[in-house]
Amino acid sequence: MCGRTACTLAPDEICRSCSYSSHSGGRQEPQWRDPPGGQKYYPSHNVAPGAHTPVIISSHHRFGTEDDAVSTERVVQPMQWGLIPSWHKGSPKKVSYETNNCRSESMLEKPTYKVPLQRGRRCVVLADGFFEWKRDQAKKQPYFIYFPDKKDTDERETNSSCLKVKKEENGVSVKSERDSNLGIVKEEKENLEQEGGSECPADTSSLNPADVLLKKEIKTELNGTDKDHQAHTGGGETKRLMTMAGVFDVWKSSDGSPPVLSYSVITVESSPAMMKVHHRMPALLLTDKEVQEWLDSENVPLEKAVKNIRATEEIQMHPVSDIVNNSRNKSPDCTKPIDLTKPKSTPSSNLMMKWLSKGKKEQSNEPLSKRIKTEPE
Repeated sequence: MCGRTACTLAPDEICRSCSYSSHSGGRQEPQWRDPPGGQKYYPSHNVAPGAHTPVIISSHHRFGTEDDAVSTERVVQPMQWGLIPSWHKGSPKKVSYETNNCRSESMLEKPTYKVPLQRGRRCVVLADGFFEWKRDQAKKQPYFIYFPDKKDTDERETNSSCLKVKKEENGVSVKSERDSNLGIVKEEKENLEQEGGSECPADTSSLNPADVLLKKEIKTELNGTDKDHQAHTGGGETKRLMTMAGVFDVWKSSDGSPPVLSYSVITVESSPAMMKVHHRMPALLLTDKEVQEWLDSENVPLEKAVKNIRATEEIQMHPVSDIVNNSRNKSPDCTKPIDLTKPKSTPSSNLMMKWLSKGKKEQSNEPLSKRIKTEPE
């Protein structure tokens, strides 16, 4: 499940972090669109359901309240967390059941989610990360879960893209492998004398010109993949936002007031990496291709898009303070890692430490003559 998130970037930083490869070629940043009805997005280290948080949608979704034309293929549109069905009667604040999360196993059966999904209302929920609580006997320990740093992701992608060498009789090896990102078969020839060194040798002196050209082409393709990933994760120093698959709906009042845009986070059974904390996790979209397929409801049918709804191992986590338990606490301390081996401070221990430190301070302020004891003559 997903019951609390953090999203701390400003609107312009979010758009910059979510740049993508447009159909017209080149990189493009999505356009920011404020929510209707005067609602606002507020960056926070502790976001609870009911708040308006940024989600990405395709720009073909229009709600009749837009003031300006959209020049991008994607839009960052803050929506209320907790889906309100379009057919809901009565106040939008009084939905009789929780819709913060949408179980993937039943989302094509329950009308609350099935109807908007059939209408193509697919979105990508953005966040720095999400919180989950691990039950440890009588207490619950909160954890903050997020995507790995870009550096770690790049190193893993580089290692997985390197082609390992097999030994053959003629001293040269050919390895063919289908790259999951590029969708093509690559061939690489390497001199077996390189075996035992780097998995991706840079020395091409022992290869014939055709082999050297082939290696250069492969390197170019891999570099292109790295650039796409860098743009998807924000590039440079921009934070890599977590991209969670979601479903949204549009509730309209009978009195003609602005519509309410709301969403649910789609959840799946946890991966082994997440299972040690909780048995459910959000469906995370890892690549720009997966994001595009989930958003593009006009060209990608739902039956194909749902194949990207699955658990993933590409996460990191650390324990955090239980101050996050109270959604009114919004400070950066909510996401800071803590050391579980250190004893937890209590109000009584804090009071004792203050009393001891106060005593030391008062003693240090005394004149030296009073602090030095003299023996009687």
